Amino acid sequence: MKNIKNYLGTVLSVLYAFFLIVFVKDVCAAVINSLKVCMEVIIPSLYAFMVISGFIVSSNIYAVLSKPFGLVSRYLFRIPEEYFSVFLIGSIGGYPVGARLLADMADKGKIGKNDAEHMLSYCYLAGPAFICSIAGVKLFSSVKVGMIIFAAVIGANIIIGIITGLGRKVPPKSGKKVTLDISFDCLIKSIYSGAAGMFSICAVIVFFSSIIYILEKLGAINYAAGFIAKISGLSFSNSIASVKAFIEISNISGLTPNNYSLIPLAAALLSFGGICVIIQTAGFTNGRLSTKHFYFSRIFATIISYFLCKMLIEVFNADVVYVIAPKGLAHRQNSLIPVLFLLIMTILLLSNIFIEKNKEI
Repeated sequence: MKNIKNYLGTVLSVLYAFFLIVFVKDVCAAVINSLKVCMEVIIPSLYAFMVISGFIVSSNIYAVLSKPFGLVSRYLFRIPEEYFSVFLIGSIGGYPVGARLLADMADKGKIGKNDAEHMLSYCYLAGPAFICSIAGVKLFSSVKVGMIIFAAVIGANIIIGIITGLGRKVPPKSGKKVTLDISFDCLIKSIYSGAAGMFSICAVIVFFSSIIYILEKLGAINYAAGFIAKISGLSFSNSIASVKAFIEISNISGLTPNNYSLIPLAAALLSFGGICVIIQTAGFTNGRLSTKHFYFSRIFATIISYFLCKMLIEVFNADVVYVIAPKGLAHRQNSLIPVLFLLIMTILLLSNIFIEKNKEI
């Protein structure tokens, strides 16, 4: 098996180098375009969060931020309360931020390996800034749609987090005294570390842009898109955009703008994150953490995000869909089932927290 893997890797590497030479001019154009994406979208939305998230972990602020969420952390996610800030920061900061935090914390002995591997399954999200700018404004001309997609994706992660915690014991309440290290030295180290992380992210994006272009020139993208269009009913152009986004998520902007029916698809693609980001995430763990749970969770999260987004669109139909959809495209179904479902789940969640809070008093 190992020999086959090595042989395949060698063949693919040689072919890649060959096609780089054959398509050198056009590949250069694709790389330049990906660099523009990094400069205009990726770096503005990620770099500051990479720095501040690193500072929050290095300075131990993460343990203080988690305290208000102690009950949710311990009884729903079944993780020690000081870890919950990783979920919050990873959900706001962007795809690889959660993985980077967990790997750094594991290296510094601030989190157990088992907890870090389970949390990797749901501390993975594009972040509201990226989703609202790319999917909300650019695709659907609405920040509200972006927030609905964000809610669907983070909702899927919450569900994965709760499922992951099933069968695990409720961690005891933390009684550790937190010592903060809020110093310029800690901040400067976080800035340098964030810059290094940002460079690696952009490098992977640029590399994948060349792969996508070569696959496109060879007809592989069109072949896959044709198959998807046949089985899904998507248009050929949207199928091409979906295949490219499956490989590198920033290509999601290639979907047809202001097409209401594509909102759940956008949520599913953003929940998956693309092969490029998944490789980045695995790269940040660098073998320190097992990614077995992470890979399985992305499949389930993608499916959950799709259907959760459809349900949220039903709930907010009047406020969002009629604003962005062409006349005659939006069709509102007056079903109260999704609303009742959300209401029941909310009541159960609040009741559980209230009961557990009373137990501790």
